[in-house]
Amino acid sequence: MRQTRVDLLHLLEDLRDGYSTPLEETIIIELVANALDARASKISFKTNKTKAIIEVVDNGVGMDSEEFESYHDIAATTKIRGKGIGFAGVGIKLALLVAEKVITETRKKSFHSSSEWSLEDRYHAPWDYLNLKTLSQDGTRVIICLKDKSSSLLSSKFIEKVIQERYRPLLDDNFYKIFRSIYPEGIEFKVNRKKLRLRKFSPVLPPHRFFVFLGRKRKAVGIGYVLKSSRKLSEEERGIGISTYGKVIKRGWDWLMLNAKNPDEVTGLVEVPELAECLTTNKSDFRKDSAHLKKYYKYRKAIQRAVLKELERIGEAPVPQEKVERGLRRLGREIQQIIQNLAYNFPELDELFPKTRREKKVQGVIPDTDAQLVARETLGVESMTGTMGGGGTGEGIEAAPGDTPEMRLEVSESPEKRGRVHTGRIRRSGIQVAFDEDPQKGVLGWLIGDTIYINRAHPAYAKAKERGVETYHYLFTIAWVLSQYIEDKKSPLEFINQFLVAWGSVR
Repeated sequence: MRQTRVDLLHLLEDLRDGYSTPLEETIIIELVANALDARASKISFKTNKTKAIIEVVDNGVGMDSEEFESYHDIAATTKIRGKGIGFAGVGIKLALLVAEKVITETRKKSFHSSSEWSLEDRYHAPWDYLNLKTLSQDGTRVIICLKDKSSSLLSSKFIEKVIQERYRPLLDDNFYKIFRSIYPEGIEFKVNRKKLRLRKFSPVLPPHRFFVFLGRKRKAVGIGYVLKSSRKLSEEERGIGISTYGKVIKRGWDWLMLNAKNPDEVTGLVEVPELAECLTTNKSDFRKDSAHLKKYYKYRKAIQRAVLKELERIGEAPVPQEKVERGLRRLGREIQQIIQNLAYNFPELDELFPKTRREKKVQGVIPDTDAQLVARETLGVESMTGTMGGGGTGEGIEAAPGDTPEMRLEVSESPEKRGRVHTGRIRRSGIQVAFDEDPQKGVLGWLIGDTIYINRAHPAYAKAKERGVETYHYLFTIAWVLSQYIEDKKSPLEFINQFLVAWGSVR
């Protein structure tokens, strides 16, 4: 009888290549993730360099007979998307690439069994039951017998580093409140019998916990902190991390579309459990289909607001170099119309910006150096109409402009700026377009909050200005920036084309 052959080595290599992290790091990340999904409260790693063995034991729920059989199926993925942070026991499966064999023991209620598994060749990964029963309670024990005695998996420092970077929220008491319902007993890590404790930074100011709220909802959807370090931070430490269920998915500034004044001295972390629903199948990134992008953008915007306030508090708020010009405000309104025209084909962009103009009554401040001290600077530039009771609405004036583009004045009990209190209506036109100058980024532009920034330091900007075609450069830049926020399966080039076609049709 003939049979269909499956290239298991190729399948495992594809699984490996789906992660942005090195293989050894991915194995540790996934071993922990699957233990957490099994509701473990204690996860212990042991290494033996002489025997080239790494062992991990957890006190989770273990596996029953059917689950244990499925565990050995390399192609199986029984997890429901959005539930948990691991991926179908992939940590063990990837370990087959670097192991002579993998021994697994599991116990769940009356079921107690063990197995030995190896990748014999690219087409065969045989496994068989063992008579190994050392677990005294429910849980799982995995022994990876490595081919290479110099593997980083045998280094306790490496294992500790991965856990510190990838599961930092689980070591930090600041996140206890949000994890109470997820991990009611807390999580304890041990590496070679040593309890793992949070590696702390040396902040300039004491850490300050903040909460993330969606719109006007009173219940926090996330919790985090931002701190300024007294030293330059490594690439792995700097920027804001986003985690869900305690697993850090991304870190840096790019994903948040923000930057600090001194980005290599600022670090932070935000935990949002509900974003687990937006994770890709291997739980290492966020999905980029329309429905999940819209949810991700909504949460990211809420995180941006919270982080901006914290950056302001520690004196690290971003300072763009140019104020929003009136002509660019009109361009912003054109872009809003274009996005509405493209909404059918690109609905994922809806959540990036407010869909309609909104007005609300506010008390603002008009700068006046001859007036009394009444205000202090805060983040945000908006357009405000004339005094209440007036008949006109007009274009509006910039509401209480501060000294820098992203700043405005607000009435304060601890005033630092002079001005006249002014009651009017804040008018938000949705998308804003502004300039910044950052030769380090080397890109045409970027998006922060509701504002698309055009990079004046880009060589193409100087050439466009020299030839008098700035407006077309602005439009191409805006289209290019927005093309990074469409679904993966859609063509960025086709989006840019449709964007320019829509602009040409605007009257």
